[in-house]
Amino acid sequence: MINTKKSHKNLIITRLLAPILSSRDVVDILEKIIKKTDVKSVDLDFSNVKFVSRSAAHALLLMKERLQAKKDIFFINTPEDVVNMLRVVAANRIVSKKQKPEFNPRKIDINSLFKEVLA
Repeated sequence: MINTKKSHKNLIITRLLAPILSSRDVVDILEKIIKKTDVKSVDLDFSNVKFVSRSAAHALLLMKERLQAKKDIFFINTPEDVVNMLRVVAANRIVSKKQKPEFNPRKIDINSLFKEVLA
């Protein structure tokens, strides 16, 4: 018997959602659609997507990680602005938020500074 089940699906973001992805809620809708597909590999086609907000980009990356064990998700035809937003968000996820700049103030006698400047 031949397996007629498709192993790949192409989802066009602008047809499913909108040309502007401005919130995590929109990505939640997309995740539900992807989970309903009966394929192993999904291409998310970003052609004609005009804008992806920082929160939506973060949600997209988290969704891709969550579904990684079940589905292969690929971003295709991604406009440069969207690619840049995804890169910025991905890079910020690497740096720990607990890192704080070190601040070591030291006491200086202001009179000694005046002496240096006036000398």
